[in-house]
Amino acid sequence: MLDSSRDTLNATRDYEYSIQVNRWFLTPMGAWPRVTETSRAQQLLAKLLRLTCHSLMISSIVPCILFILFEDTSLEERMKSIGPMSHFLMGELNYCCLLAKANDILYCVEQVKQDWRNVKKPVHRDLMLKNAKLGRSIACIAAFCMHTGVGSDEIVTGLRMSTFYVGNESYSMYPLPCTFYTKLMDTRFSPTNEIMFVLQCLSGFIVNSVTVGACGLGAVLAMHACGQLNVVMSKLDDLVDAKGQEERVAQRKLGFIVEHHLRTLSFIRNIENVMNLICLVELVGCTLNMCMLEYYLLTEKSKEKLASYVIVYVSMTFNIFIFCYIGETLTEQCTKVGEKVYMTEWYRLPHKTALGLVMIISRSSMVIKITAGKFLQMSVATFGDVFKASFAYFNMIRTVAM
Repeated sequence: MLDSSRDTLNATRDYEYSIQVNRWFLTPMGAWPRVTETSRAQQLLAKLLRLTCHSLMISSIVPCILFILFEDTSLEERMKSIGPMSHFLMGELNYCCLLAKANDILYCVEQVKQDWRNVKKPVHRDLMLKNAKLGRSIACIAAFCMHTGVGSDEIVTGLRMSTFYVGNESYSMYPLPCTFYTKLMDTRFSPTNEIMFVLQCLSGFIVNSVTVGACGLGAVLAMHACGQLNVVMSKLDDLVDAKGQEERVAQRKLGFIVEHHLRTLSFIRNIENVMNLICLVELVGCTLNMCMLEYYLLTEKSKEKLASYVIVYVSMTFNIFIFCYIGETLTEQCTKVGEKVYMTEWYRLPHKTALGLVMIISRSSMVIKITAGKFLQMSVATFGDVFKASFAYFNMIRTVAM
């Protein structure tokens, strides 16, 4: 009884450790799925949080789009507005994807919880904890990069007061992270300027948190799936190491392994359902953002601004790299299971059990891939293609705008 209670406590603690960072970022935005039954007040609060987040992001995106399309200003000013606008638009689209996939996310989270409860051996728990630690670390690094890189740039840029003239009088204002269409509202004068600056900073924080939440969620779920595949390979070692076992016992062990393997592949398929639209938004958005940042680095004369652009560029690069990395890692890990079965000492097993290993090899050859919109695989090669595409578009922009 004590051992059972201890196992339950360990499972709860390990589960909390693996998903804690994601819950910290997604719960304040109403995007974390409720695992347990919620009261009417909690449901109302979640809806209010979602409405607030949508309103803040849209209030920054729409005026900036109108500024780019209709404001009577220079081409350089329009170009400077495209980068921040695309970043805010990515955040809104990712937020919509997270909310639309709430049921799939809940299913994945519940399976993570159940997998921790099913752990029986300390060696299996250690394998899962190792991958959980990696997933948590990736989520923390993504949070650090986005909030200290992109977030600090938005705040520092805004806090540098700029001066403008109306007739013979001079005025000071906070530059907004996203430019604002003047025919909607003149944000140059106080207190409108201060109010919009605060609202856009809040909107920027939400956008960064959404990006961190989506990136961290993908990393944690993918690393958990890798941990489960490692457990499957560990069970294969146990299957072969048991000498002199009866065929009935070996068949039962093989059945558990096949069941665990198929359950994990089903989990990966659900990760793909959750992440494919988010990956598409990130792939297209980061390509555009990197392209615009390369243009800003070439045209900017202020050293302080150049330094901030470099920091943002590194943050964006790391962001898309994470998505490509988890896709590559999952693909490799799925393939390793088949290789592990192929290289195992199958001749030490009963004849029928050895034949059953063919099923695992056959299933492992059909790898489930994390894709961007169901048409482009997320991999390290894709990360290289993003770099190539960003420089190609940069050359086009440089030809047209310079």
